[in-house]
Amino acid sequence: MNTHKIYILCCIWLLAIGCKKSELNQQVPDQLTVDNFWTTKDRALSGLAAAYSQLEGFVAWDNYVEARSVREFYREDYVIPGSDAYNYPWWTENYTFEFTSGNYAIDLLWRENYRGINFSNQVIDHVGAMSSSSIDDVSKKQIIAEAKFLRAYYHFKLLNNFSQLIIRDKVPASEAELSKAFSSRAEVYDFILKDLKDAEPDLPLRSARPATELGRVTKNAAQAYLGKVNLYRAGDDKANATAYLKEAHDWLQKVILSGQYSLDPKFLEMFNGVTKNSPESLFELQQSADATSGAYYRSYLSDWVAASEIGGYGEIYGTPRLLAEMLKEGKIANGAYDTRVYQTLYFNDPYFNDSNNPQVYGSTYDSQFGAGAQTIAFRKWIPATPDRIGMANAINFPLMRYADVLLMYAEVLNEQGSSEAVNYINQVRQRAGLPGVATGDKQTVFNQIIHERVMEFTLEGSRFYDLRRWGLLSQNMQAAGRKFSMDKAFYPTPLKEVINNPDVK
Repeated sequence: MNTHKIYILCCIWLLAIGCKKSELNQQVPDQLTVDNFWTTKDRALSGLAAAYSQLEGFVAWDNYVEARSVREFYREDYVIPGSDAYNYPWWTENYTFEFTSGNYAIDLLWRENYRGINFSNQVIDHVGAMSSSSIDDVSKKQIIAEAKFLRAYYHFKLLNNFSQLIIRDKVPASEAELSKAFSSRAEVYDFILKDLKDAEPDLPLRSARPATELGRVTKNAAQAYLGKVNLYRAGDDKANATAYLKEAHDWLQKVILSGQYSLDPKFLEMFNGVTKNSPESLFELQQSADATSGAYYRSYLSDWVAASEIGGYGEIYGTPRLLAEMLKEGKIANGAYDTRVYQTLYFNDPYFNDSNNPQVYGSTYDSQFGAGAQTIAFRKWIPATPDRIGMANAINFPLMRYADVLLMYAEVLNEQGSSEAVNYINQVRQRAGLPGVATGDKQTVFNQIIHERVMEFTLEGSRFYDLRRWGLLSQNMQAAGRKFSMDKAFYPTPLKEVINNPDVK
């Protein structure tokens, strides 16, 4: 199922029938209601599509391309905004950490994820109430499991960005139920983990999904997020970290032992539109530009990321600190640097200035950026060829990759004192054509994990959260010369929620 193709109609339907109707309301015969919508498996799948549609705010330009980018990229210590960004204060407030509760990017983050939670709750509540004559038991269980995964995903997204949030575990029966107090972070973690554990048994393996269902949640995706949530919780609650690390270990190990995934040997092609749903992908935001289907689900993220020198908007560039980190091991890959640096960045290097093998859209770095330029531009998320309108394209966005599973597992093993951690680091390095690292003390191995995560996940939205859970946020922001204080480690509750919900005041 293409999870975005029918979201517009579904969202209208679900918004119309989201709350239980009053007995005093008269029913219009041809109007969709709770009673006449949730009547078939196809309707249940339409409701589920609406729940998927809110992933990463993809349905809207301002949330997915602009707001998501400034939240997840500008808050990282290895980037700088392009000159055009300073025309949008709500963007640069995220870079300078001068945001307030009225910041538009913050409001969108709260709104879109709670909308996703609401749609997920409608699926859970209403599909759960459907009779066996309306939907078969296997499909019913799987659809509810997917909705529970999505509800957990949206809550986890909020938990990573706000120090306080509200658990929304059901469809509000009345307007009065919209006002609800914050839960403790422990309560939210418990809720997320319960949803994921409830979902996991009823989700299929990737190999059991037909090609038409790529992008829908699998059993291993739930297991991977159970590992990730527990790992993040270990950083959030260090007093109980041992128990959370044990849980993270066991769930991540299930993914590895499943044999369902492998590292894609063509790293760059996962990020430039050539490969979608690669053997490495556990969960991936789907995009399509198939005009014959009557629906375009593509973004202009590439235009936003691409340097102005190569035809993009030039809203973001890398810093010398990032390049230094990515080059720090030297030329150890057959006389060249780690291949991932060339596949992540454009920078002044002989690799990009070989006129016999031009790598910058058929040209050289000097030709595109200027002779002797030291611009550090991103290659990730821009198309393999510049033959699209602008650079709009249908590049999928992997949300959970097998490389992440391996490096999180290595991190857990290292925290548990196991020398086996380097084996999983080396699997990731082998894909990059690099020699393995030797076992070292705990800090040495941890430092290598930090490095590998930079090499693998730059501009994938994990750096800020990694630094925070490791307790390294302040020192890295200081090293980057950034204005930052720990009271900005989380976003404030959006002003609209404070105004409209008296229980959070």
